[in-house]
Amino acid sequence: MSLQRLISFLTLCTALAAPSFAADRDPFASAEALLTPQVLLGGLITESDVGLLFTHLRASLLATSEGREPPPMPTELNQRLQAAGVELRSRGTLIGLVLSQAIERAARDALRDFSQPIPRNTD
Repeated sequence: MSLQRLISFLTLCTALAAPSFAADRDPFASAEALLTPQVLLGGLITESDVGLLFTHLRASLLATSEGREPPPMPTELNQRLQAAGVELRSRGTLIGLVLSQAIERAARDALRDFSQPIPRNTD
């Protein structure tokens, strides 16, 4: 991972994690927003990528229907899939970090609630 990408990743992680530390908020509110398809896949796959994939799938289908071996995956499609995999790993790591912070905060809040003494009725 390049230094510029690492800095961007850490900045984004910090920015997304900040709401989980805000007072009087549901710790999972910001985490749920991260699990949308727009956040997970937004900007990752282009129309050109979809075109490359379906062109290859059609060529493979035609070759198979004619009893031939399917063509090898085009280099450009393979490179895009590898780049998408790297980006998805980064996004997954970021989401995992944010979720772990939300879970930690929820566990600490629950522990504080459970450790409060129960008021006893002295009637």
